[in-house]
Amino acid sequence: MTELEFYRDDDGNACARGRDDRLATFIQTDLQESAAITSDLIATLKSDQTHAEFNGNAHSVSITPETVVIDSNFDDEAPDRRLARSELIEHLEAWLKFINTPV
Repeated sequence: MTELEFYRDDDGNACARGRDDRLATFIQTDLQESAAITSDLIATLKSDQTHAEFNGNAHSVSITPETVVIDSNFDDEAPDRRLARSELIEHLEAWLKFINTPV
């Protein structure tokens, strides 16, 4: 699994960074500090749904039985980010834990 670092900036905002810039940007800009949105997406990923969509502020996510594709809504030149459904679940659970930790 690609390592991401979660941290708070000088203003106290939750941020993400790491080698997987697309994933970090998706988490930071589309899920932000919303435990509800993050939890809902985790529930969708863990459900028996074979296909689903998530549309955020800057990215769209297409969910298939085994994989997810994160696509930029604004940069047509940016490559899609494909990863295993289980890997995205792990990252989102870590993000949820981070944003739920008192500052």
